[in-house]
Amino acid sequence: MIFKKNYLPQFREAERDGLVGLRGYMNYFQDMATHYMHNIDKGNDTLPETYGIVWMFTKYKMQVMRKVDFTEELTMETWIPKGRLTAVVRQNLLISRNGEECARGCVESCLYHVSQNRLVRLREIDFPADITEDREFSLPGFQKMPTETEGMEYAYTHQVRYTDLDKTGHMTNLKYVDLFLNAFDSPFFEEFQISDFELHFLSQCFEGEVLHVYKRISGDRVSLVALHENKAPCAAAGMTVVRANADRSVKGD
Repeated sequence: MIFKKNYLPQFREAERDGLVGLRGYMNYFQDMATHYMHNIDKGNDTLPETYGIVWMFTKYKMQVMRKVDFTEELTMETWIPKGRLTAVVRQNLLISRNGEECARGCVESCLYHVSQNRLVRLREIDFPADITEDREFSLPGFQKMPTETEGMEYAYTHQVRYTDLDKTGHMTNLKYVDLFLNAFDSPFFEEFQISDFELHFLSQCFEGEVLHVYKRISGDRVSLVALHENKAPCAAAGMTVVRANADRSVKGD
C-alpha cells in the first residue's frame, strides 16, 4: 500500500531564506507517516484509547536534494518496504515536484504501552501484514550517532514547555529538529545547506526538564547531542552540509 498526497507548501513552513527545506520536509514526513497509520485505523488518534498503546518514532533519516517555493504542489508518497514485520516499522518517504525529486527519507517507529512502560509487537494491535510494498528505493542505512559530548562545543540550553509536548505528554519528536538547527546562527545557514540529516531519539523528555545542546563540526559533517539535566543523552543527530551556492535549490518554474 502506497499512501500518496499532493500538497501546496505554505509560507509558514519556510526557512530563513524563504524556501522550504529540511524543517518543512521533516514535518511533511511525519504528517505522511501519521496519515498512513490513520488510514488503516492504527494511528495515534485511536490506539491510546483502544489499546493503551502509542507509536513512538525512534529514528529519522532525510536527504535533501533541493529546496522549494510556494508556486506549485509537491507530490508526497510513503510506504512500508517489503520485509518481515515484527516490533519496528520503517516507512519510506519520497517528495517530488513535477517528477523531479526534492527529498527522500525513512522513519523508524515502534509501539509503546504507556501504562505498562514496555515496547509491544505489532500483533498486539492486530496490525495488517499484507500492506508492504516491493518498491525500489535507495537510501543509506541508519548510522551510529554520537552520545558523548567530549570534544564538543556547548551551544545553548532549552527548557521543555507546554508547546513542545504532544499527546503522549513528552516533547514531540519534531521539536528536536528545531532544537538542533538552533545550535547555529543565520550566517552558518547562509554559508551552508543541509544535504543529509539523521536524528535518533534515545529517551523521553517531559515538561519542565532542561536540555543542553552540544555540537561539533568536522569537515562537512556536523554532530549534535541533546542531554537531559542529569547529563543522560535524550537525542543525537548528524548532518552533512554543502556550500550554499551549490546547485541544490529550485524556486519553481
